[in-house]
Amino acid sequence: MKPIKKFKEEGFITYFRSDEKVMIPEKYIEKKEELRAVWFSTVANIDIPKLEDVDSYKEYLLGVIKKITEFNLNTVIFQVRPANDAFYKSDLNPWSSFITGDQGKNPGFDVFGWFVEEAKKEGLTVHAWINPYRVALKKLSELKMTKDEYLETLAVNNFARINKHLVIETIGGSLILDPASSEVREFVSDSVLEIARNYDVKAVHIDDYFYPYEEIKDNEEELKFKKSGIKHLDDFRRDNVNKLIKLIHEKLASLPKKVEFGISPFGVYRTNSEYFENKEDKRAWKHGSNNDFSCFTCYQGLYADVYYWMEKGYIDYVVPQIYFNFDYYRVLEDGSKKEIVKYADLAKWWNWVCEKTGTKLYIGQGLYRVGSGEKSWNDPMEISNQLLFNQTLNNVSGTIFFTYHNLVDKDDVLNETRENLKLFWTSKAKEI
Repeated sequence: MKPIKKFKEEGFITYFRSDEKVMIPEKYIEKKEELRAVWFSTVANIDIPKLEDVDSYKEYLLGVIKKITEFNLNTVIFQVRPANDAFYKSDLNPWSSFITGDQGKNPGFDVFGWFVEEAKKEGLTVHAWINPYRVALKKLSELKMTKDEYLETLAVNNFARINKHLVIETIGGSLILDPASSEVREFVSDSVLEIARNYDVKAVHIDDYFYPYEEIKDNEEELKFKKSGIKHLDDFRRDNVNKLIKLIHEKLASLPKKVEFGISPFGVYRTNSEYFENKEDKRAWKHGSNNDFSCFTCYQGLYADVYYWMEKGYIDYVVPQIYFNFDYYRVLEDGSKKEIVKYADLAKWWNWVCEKTGTKLYIGQGLYRVGSGEKSWNDPMEISNQLLFNQTLNNVSGTIFFTYHNLVDKDDVLNETRENLKLFWTSKAKEI
């Protein structure tokens, strides 16, 4: 084992507010069985162009499959339902606007169905990635529309357009389906069931977006909250999401075939009480991770009680998005550095939680951050060192990179990072 040197700085990487050095193996041990995956993001056409003609579109997707296999990855997490629409043939959701530019327009073939079959030919496993609540990517202020005006622009069979009363707005003008609605829960879970029934996928996968990253303004929420009998609004919101996760779990369990259910939450679940002056602060938890109290958390910010879902056995695997480096800090006004959150502490915490609950653990790693300008992310060894550190954790069963285009983008730091990955993964591994 060896310590990690700081990038272009004296000293070694340590754990959060500790003098203990983070240690990694001298050499990467290539496994015969592990998940090696990449998210393929369709929202905003992040990883995919708009369709101009079917042949060139298919050619692009075949190129995606080829590139993924060149890195000896074995799994693709394909975003099939980015904004209450579909990259697959659906009776419930309209064709996605991110295919042709027009929501509801038939592209002439089943994009996802075709991709799954082509990926299988190359030995790739596919997980279907959905966003449960998102209705609009852009905010109403950008669109210069009211909520009702925007909903009228959606495909006529879009659930949100048909059920305008079940769409709520954030203070910033984003639109989501109402998590408090039982009709929404049935619709979203039925959408999941439709995918799982009709396609040869290993899993259905939800990312970090539950309640949005900004506060909602739902005039009727107070009434719904009071009717619920739940004491605190935060708990009411978490309960709404819990009900959806449980329902999806139950519907997937009803299938004659096994389709796994995975969640990829924001990397910080809750913060350890030790880092709060007020130990009774509702954000604090005695079993939380070691990070600064100011950290955003999925429990308090997105109302996603991931630990509860793991305890209950609702999900088969978890992929915390640990998009932080080993040496993440803020520079304060006086020029001093304040440690906020560190990769090693979070990865160890999730490893512990998965040991406790028996949940399969993959780590979501921020390939997109490499070369971003932040000092440590300019280190071409950052991702490699993260993979080496993961090998010290006995419950880590693999890695998912965000996002596909960072496997192919031209950038000096990315290029070196990718070459390092190729040295680690020299042969195929069986997906687990």
